[in-house]
Amino acid sequence: MGRGTRFEEAFKREAVVKAETSGNVSQTARELGISGKTLHSWMKQYGQRKRIDVNEATPEQLTARVRELEKALLLSEKKVEVLKKAISIVSQTERNGL
Repeated sequence: MGRGTRFEEAFKREAVVKAETSGNVSQTARELGISGKTLHSWMKQYGQRKRIDVNEATPEQLTARVRELEKALLLSEKKVEVLKKAISIVSQTERNGL
């Protein structure tokens, strides 16, 4: 499908379910004729967050979840720093009467 093509929400949700079920996002994207990047974006929007039962999870599952959370935390910290810098710039501009 061409660039800028709009997909219905139902199609997006079905694609996400298929990708989550198969466990192979790249293959699912190829089968559906969409980019992997697009499917990943839809998964963030429509996907189910897998909850881990700490008492039953394997060490590998817990390690993967910790890595995922550390990545999310780092991204959030970077966003906060950017916002702090933006606020500082705006504040200086306002003080200088510009």
